[in-house]
Amino acid sequence: MTRFMILRLLQLFGVLLAASAIVFFSLRLGPFDPSSQIQEATLGDPERIAEVRAYWGLDQPLIVQYGKYLSGVLHGDLGRSLQDSQPVSRAIGDRLPATIELAVMAMLIGTTFGLGMGVLAAYKQDTALDVGGRAAALVGISFPTFWLGVMAIAIFSVKLQWLPAGGRFSSELDFEPTTGFYVLDGIIQGRLDVVTTALKHLLLPALVLGLLVAGLVTRITRAAMLEALGKDYVRTALAKGSTARSAAIKHALPNALLPATTILGLMFGLLLSGAVIVETVFAYPGMGKLLVDAISVRDFPQVQASILVLATIYVLVNAVADVLYVVIDPRVRLA
Repeated sequence: MTRFMILRLLQLFGVLLAASAIVFFSLRLGPFDPSSQIQEATLGDPERIAEVRAYWGLDQPLIVQYGKYLSGVLHGDLGRSLQDSQPVSRAIGDRLPATIELAVMAMLIGTTFGLGMGVLAAYKQDTALDVGGRAAALVGISFPTFWLGVMAIAIFSVKLQWLPAGGRFSSELDFEPTTGFYVLDGIIQGRLDVVTTALKHLLLPALVLGLLVAGLVTRITRAAMLEALGKDYVRTALAKGSTARSAAIKHALPNALLPATTILGLMFGLLLSGAVIVETVFAYPGMGKLLVDAISVRDFPQVQASILVLATIYVLVNAVADVLYVVIDPRVRLA
């Protein structure tokens, strides 16, 4: 286990180094060239352009700029925004809890429905429940998230007026967050109104993202369960007197969870980065919305810092998923 974790940390460093290099050079060599933005801001004044370029270090070779950027990252400095000269880490610190909260809620919804439906569909193979589960999974995978988001707003917000159409919290409540996770803050402060309001704003975007997770998990869990139910150890358990339900839960399910764990680790990382569309549709102030806004104004320090943070979380989550293999199945040896 120790050797595995050391190798994972080395892989993490290599992946993040590659990601930082790709993002850094692509932003400066592509359409995000800050020189054009500086020319617009300085009205083409050569002296002012030279002054601003020197201030941001853009008059130095790219490799030198990249070296200074890496040095700053290692010291916890992700750079400053071109828009307001504020540290980009401040904006990330404000938005990251919102995206993590949304991703966790979507994972809870998707995992609960996906695992439950996948197990039931395999246990009741070729019945109406199995056909309905596969159809629901196909719907969750097939429909684009932006369309589901618009339909959810039209039905539950406009038509039924059950849930808010967007945002993260109601401005009418007097509330001062402490951790940035509004649901957790409401629980810590003992305020049911805060928890309720935060969950209402969180539910629709989480449902839209959770449908995608549930669809994939249902299909993978069903296939893995069907394979496990046909193994010799399940037939042996049945021959020894175990009921079909007991054999499925105690023997088939633990083995079927391994592929599901893999996809869940990948999906959580994808939710953090793929929530861009959903956050935009619901005007949800998370990392996806921050990234879209930064791209629209060509604020490349904010763009590269946001992508680096998302890449870090993605790699860490998948490392945790690998460690969970040992918890689920002790036969797995990560070393």
